[in-house]
Amino acid sequence: MNSLTRICGKKQTTFSHIQKKTMTSIDTSQHVSYELKVVSPNTCTTTIDITEVNNNNNQQYLTKRDSIHKQKSLPSSLKTPRSSSVTKFYNRAFKIHTCCGVMELNCLKMTSMLALFVSLIAFCLLMAAVAFNYSVVDNLYSNIGALQTDATYYRDLMKLSCRVSVVSEYNRTLALEYADLFMTYHDKYYEVLNVLLVSVPEDVVYSKRNNMSREDVRSRKAVKEELSVIEMVRASNYSQAITILDSPLYQYYLAGYPEEIQPVLDYVINMQEVVEEEDLGTTLASLIILVVSMVIVVPVLIAYIVLSVRKDTTKEKQLRQVRKYMLMDTINDSALCEKFKEFCKIERSEENFAVLEKINDYKKLCEKSFDIQVFLFDTDILSGSDQFSETTTTTSNEDSSKKKKNIKKGFTEKDLSDIEKRKFEIAFEIHTDFLDVRGERSVNTSKQVADNVKQFLDYFAKGENESLPENLFEIVETEMCVLMMDTHRRFKIFVEQQLKEKRKILSTIKRKIDKK
Repeated sequence: MNSLTRICGKKQTTFSHIQKKTMTSIDTSQHVSYELKVVSPNTCTTTIDITEVNNNNNQQYLTKRDSIHKQKSLPSSLKTPRSSSVTKFYNRAFKIHTCCGVMELNCLKMTSMLALFVSLIAFCLLMAAVAFNYSVVDNLYSNIGALQTDATYYRDLMKLSCRVSVVSEYNRTLALEYADLFMTYHDKYYEVLNVLLVSVPEDVVYSKRNNMSREDVRSRKAVKEELSVIEMVRASNYSQAITILDSPLYQYYLAGYPEEIQPVLDYVINMQEVVEEEDLGTTLASLIILVVSMVIVVPVLIAYIVLSVRKDTTKEKQLRQVRKYMLMDTINDSALCEKFKEFCKIERSEENFAVLEKINDYKKLCEKSFDIQVFLFDTDILSGSDQFSETTTTTSNEDSSKKKKNIKKGFTEKDLSDIEKRKFEIAFEIHTDFLDVRGERSVNTSKQVADNVKQFLDYFAKGENESLPENLFEIVETEMCVLMMDTHRRFKIFVEQQLKEKRKILSTIKRKIDKK
């Protein structure tokens, strides 16, 4: 039990938490003791069982308090959830064995590396698709790009102008104009047709496929008949010309065009459609490759940026927390505190220093209040256990009396009440002078923080709360530390310069002494 007393004296936890846990344990021990006196017989077996129950309750209480004490004793930077999913994502490492050595990458870098590989592969595929598209389409265009399929159009205009020229016997001028138009369309028709017949394969050309001369095909003979008709129009022989155009032989010659010339035009049209399909296919493949690569790369890039920003933010918060502790260490140091106070006056930030100093005093009182609470309530638990052991052994009565004497020599509830009143006075002073907008030395902080502090003060003044929380001014302290970081950095530089000057003076004095 003495070792248990020493353990309880060393443990530290928050006031509200230990009060709840302590009262629960006290109620449990008193309840067990009452049942022993009223119900259970005075046997050795029952006494041992109830003793074990009480010890188990105390042990559970101490275990919970140990865990809370460890959490409290850790710096806030270490209490940050380092085991979060983002941190685990960073910490997972992959080892890649290369000819130059082993390369170790975390998940974020590994994902970025895979995204880079996907981008390179997509770029290579895209370049290959574009090159293939260029080579195929360029080859096809070189073969059929200059080919025109207007032969049917010019052929229809030839037939129309020839017939109009023949039936315009009443107007000689009009007949000759249409005769000239026929010759114009005739030249354009054969210009297009000659290029087509040379460019297409021989099995497509009707005359070559049937081992015939171009002059022997019916479409060519029909054109010859039309040329003779135009000559008759120029000679004003309209009646014979109209007879030729209406003859069955001429109609037979015209019927050869779909069989002899149209397959060549259809072949060229099909080739142009193939070129368009090839162009569309390669373009579609390029777009698919581009979209797939973007779907993979863009989310990875966004995730990388977001995680990098979060990591930088976390590092910045940790750095600010470390600087905050450095600043508070300076305030806690009696020698540096006065120097820093004078330096803050020079920097015209004495209000920020004053509020930090007051908050530091408030935190010291909170630590004092906590020590008193631990002493009072932990010794109450031990005394409750001793009261139970009075019913079993006489030795425990002696231990209980010794502990009660120790309690009288220690703190009392009046001491706790006085500390809480002093805490309230300092907190009220901080709120009135620094947090309130109308205060004498008002600092730059949000109204919400000031209202929150005022609410806790009102609760304490009305008796609704018995104690003010330790973290009452935590937000204010953090904000002030952030504002004072630059001032503290300049103060550190100033102190280092003073130390260097003192060292120089000492070195010069030593040299003079050595010369003498």
